[in-house]
Amino acid sequence: MDSTTDNTDRQVESISLVDSLTREWIKLPLAVMQDVGPAAQTFGGLLKVTDKETYVETATIAGHARLPVATVRKHLVTLDARGWIHNKGRQETRRGRLRRTSTIALTAKARENLAPYGVLPWWASGFYSGKHRTPWQSWGCKAVLSLVMARLMRLSAAVQRQDGCGADADDIHGTLLNWRDEDHWRMGLRWIEGQTGLTRETIARAKGELNRAKVIRWAGDHDEAGCELTDILAPNWNARIVLKDRASGRVNMHIEEASDDE
Repeated sequence: MDSTTDNTDRQVESISLVDSLTREWIKLPLAVMQDVGPAAQTFGGLLKVTDKETYVETATIAGHARLPVATVRKHLVTLDARGWIHNKGRQETRRGRLRRTSTIALTAKARENLAPYGVLPWWASGFYSGKHRTPWQSWGCKAVLSLVMARLMRLSAAVQRQDGCGADADDIHGTLLNWRDEDHWRMGLRWIEGQTGLTRETIARAKGELNRAKVIRWAGDHDEAGCELTDILAPNWNARIVLKDRASGRVNMHIEEASDDE
């Protein structure tokens, strides 16, 4: 992770994909993702508030999900209808007064399906600091990226166990590069379909968009007849998420590709 200042004295920060694992991210339980698609992001925001029940304002859940409030309201209706949450309405306080907000509880089905899950970094949420998503932050891209980042998190944990808990992002990055085993990143089309609930067309489009955005490296595998086998979906180790503070208090974000020498 690198931090500098530009000629306007605004902070510029550059983080790698490995660095992202130590920052804010949203848990996307795969069972929820398969059932309700993009509403899983709101569910992930709700998980940051509670794993049981809460009566916080919708805006608080939206802030954790990094989505517009109007979108989160629609998602909560979907999650309730599909049995992932129970909207209990406005309940009484201990003094017998109605709360201003509804009580939302996770159902037993939800609590039993919190794992496995995808990992969605905050910068890929699609709505940050008042800025709407870029084209590659469609739901299909978020879902596919969350699988790659979840696998990166598991492999990083394996490095920590091997090299010691004191390993920093650079150490983890170096060890993962040295492993150079493509099998770690094999993700077949049928497997991704099952994990995310996405269609084949959406998955293909998402892989292309993420590859063009330089977030992942996508390499297809084919047999002798030219038929596509398992794809390699690996993190782009040279990807850098560049964050620049603006005078307005918002953050500009773009992705750069560092050279192999950096």
